[in-house]
Amino acid sequence: MSEKRIGSSYGKLMMNTIVFAIGSFSSKVLVLLLVPIYTKHLTQSELGRTDYLTQIANWIIPLATMTISEAIIRFGLDKAYDKKKVFTIGNVVCGAGMLIFAALLGLISLIGVADKWISGYAVLLFLYVFMSGIKTLYTTFVRAMEKVQLFAVAGIVATFFTLLFMVLFYLVLPKDFLGANTGIQKYLLSTILSDAITAVFVTIAAKLWKYMDFKYIDRELLQTMLQYSVPLIPAQLLWLITNSSDSFMTTYYIGEDRNGVLSAAYKIPNLVATVYMMFGQAWNMSAITENDSEDRDKFYEKVFDFNQSLLYILAAGCLLIVQPITMVWIDSKFRECVRYSPLLIYSTIFSCLTTFMGSIYLASKLTKRSLFTSLISGVINVGLNIVLIPTIGLYGPPLSTIASYMTVFIIRAIDSKKIVPFKMDIRKMIVSNVLVMMMTAVLVKEPDLMHHKLLYLVVLALFCAVFVINMESINSLFFRFMPKRIAEKVTNLGTKKLSLIAAGVVAFAGLNLLFKCVPLILVLAAGYAFGIKLDAPKIFLFCQVLCSALIWLLFSHIFGAGVLFIMCAAPIVMYRKKRYIAMAVASFDLLLGALILSDLGWFLFLIQLIALIIVYRKSIDEFALDYIEYGTLGPLDRITGMIPVRRRGGKTTSTISELPDSNEADSQ
Repeated sequence: MSEKRIGSSYGKLMMNTIVFAIGSFSSKVLVLLLVPIYTKHLTQSELGRTDYLTQIANWIIPLATMTISEAIIRFGLDKAYDKKKVFTIGNVVCGAGMLIFAALLGLISLIGVADKWISGYAVLLFLYVFMSGIKTLYTTFVRAMEKVQLFAVAGIVATFFTLLFMVLFYLVLPKDFLGANTGIQKYLLSTILSDAITAVFVTIAAKLWKYMDFKYIDRELLQTMLQYSVPLIPAQLLWLITNSSDSFMTTYYIGEDRNGVLSAAYKIPNLVATVYMMFGQAWNMSAITENDSEDRDKFYEKVFDFNQSLLYILAAGCLLIVQPITMVWIDSKFRECVRYSPLLIYSTIFSCLTTFMGSIYLASKLTKRSLFTSLISGVINVGLNIVLIPTIGLYGPPLSTIASYMTVFIIRAIDSKKIVPFKMDIRKMIVSNVLVMMMTAVLVKEPDLMHHKLLYLVVLALFCAVFVINMESINSLFFRFMPKRIAEKVTNLGTKKLSLIAAGVVAFAGLNLLFKCVPLILVLAAGYAFGIKLDAPKIFLFCQVLCSALIWLLFSHIFGAGVLFIMCAAPIVMYRKKRYIAMAVASFDLLLGALILSDLGWFLFLIQLIALIIVYRKSIDEFALDYIEYGTLGPLDRITGMIPVRRRGGKTTSTISELPDSNEADSQ
C-alpha cells in the first residue's frame, strides 16, 4: 500500500470519527443531561421498571429485525452489490419481522403470561421496538451510502426531540397528556416520538424512497444477506444477556429499587462507551472497506493501539470525576450508585475492546465465530450473577460483567489474530490495566474521596501515569492528519515536558481540592480580565460563566450573583458601540447559564436585560417617541430605514446606517 493510500485510510477513519463525534457524542451528552430530570421525577422502582422494559425492547429488536441492519452496512458498503436491492431487502425483512412480533405480542397479552413484566405497556413496547428498528435501519443505510454527515445530523435531531419531549412531558404538559399517566409511559413515549421524527427526517433528507423497489426482490441476495445476519441474532441476544441480565437478575433477587440504583450507576460509565461508539462506528466502516487492502495488518495494528490507549485514558478520566459528578448530577436518592460505578467504568474497557475484535468477524463475514464467543460471555455473566448477587448484592453485577467481557476479549484476541495477524503491545496493556484497577480499587474502598484528600491525590497521580504511558499511541495516529506545524510543536515537547505538564496538573488539582477551587476561580478571573483587555469574547465568555457558576455553586448564591452581575455587565458596556455584538453576548451568557443551572439562567437573563436597558436607554426613549409619532409601523420602518427618524435637536436621518452611534447620541 502506498504512503498516499495509507494516509487516505487513516484520514478517512479520523474524519469519519470526527463526524460521528459531532452527531453521537453531542447527542449522547445532551441525553445525559436528562438524567437529573428523570431521576428526580421517577422513583427507584419506576426507574428500575423503565430500565428492564427498555432491556426487553432491546432483546426483541434483533429478533424482529433479524439484525438486518448489520447486513445493510456490510453489503451496502460493498461496491459489488446494488444499494437499491440491499435497502429494499432490508425493508422487506424488517417489515415481515415486525408483523410477526405484533401477532405474538397480541397473543402473549391475551394469555397473560408476561403480565409481570409488560402489563399495561404492551402497545408502547411494540411502538418502541417498531420505531427503533425503522430508525436504525434507515440511519444504517445512510452510513452505507457514506453520508456520514447526514448520519451525524440525524443523531442530533433524535437528541433534540428526545430532550424536547422529555421536558414537555415531565415539566410542561398535563400529567395525562396523550394518555401518559406515569413517568414510565412518558419516558417511552418521548423516545418513540423522537425515533419517528428522525426516521422521517432521514427519509426526506436522503430521498430514501428512490432506493425502494418492491416489484422485484433479488432472492439470491436476500438469501446471502440472511446467511450473514441470522447468525448475528443469537450473538446479539447473548451479548444483550451479558449487558441486561444484570438488570433482570438484580430485580429478581433483590428488587426493583436496587435495580434502580444499578441503572443510575451505569450512567457515568456510559460516557466511555459513548465516546468509543463514535470511533467504533467509523472503525466498523474502515474494517469493511480496508478488509482486502495490502497493508491491512499494519493498519489494524496502529488502529488497535490507538483504540486501547484511548480507552484507558477515557476510563481513567471517568474514574477521576465519577464521585464529584455523581454528587451534582444524580439525585440524592440514587447517590449510593457511586459505590458501583467505578467497577462498571472498568468493565467498559473490555466491552469496547471486545467490540473492536468483533469488527474483524463482521468484515470477514465470519459471523458464526461472533456467536460462539457471545455464548461464552452470556454463560459466564449469568452464572456469576446467580452466585454473586444473592451473596454480595449490587457488587455482583459489575464483577460478573468484568469477568465475562475480559474472558471474551482474550478469546477473541487470540482467535482474530488467525484472521488478521496484527501485533498487540501486551506490556502496555498489562501496565495500563494495573493502574486503572488500582484507581478502581481506591474508589470502591472509599466512596467519598472529597473528605480523604490524600487518597484523591493518589488517584490523580495514577491518572497522570495512565495518560503518560498511553499518550504516545494517541499522538502517533493524530499526527497522520494533524496540521504539520501543530504536530511538530507537540513532538518538540517530548515525554519529559509532557510529564511535567501532567505533574503540574496534579499539583494544581491538589491545590483546588485543598482550597475549595479558589485557585481555579482566581485563574478564571485572570482569564476573564485578559479576554476583556485583548478584546477576545470567546475567552472572557468562557471564564465569566465558569467562574461565576463555581462561586454560585461552591460558596453562596448572593456572592455568586454579585460576581456574575459585574462579569455580565462589563462586556455589554464595553461593546455599547456594537449593539448586535452586545446582544449576542447577552444571548450567549443566557444560554450557558441556563445549561449550568436553571436559577442561574434566569438570573443571567435579568442581569442582561437590566444592563441592556441602562446602556441603550436613550435609544429606547427615541424608539418609543418614533412609535408614538409614526404608529405601529414606526419601529419596523425605523429598523429597516424606510422612513425618516426624528432625532434630538430636530436632526433627521433617513436610514439606520446614518444613525449616530449610541455614544455619539448620548453625548448629544
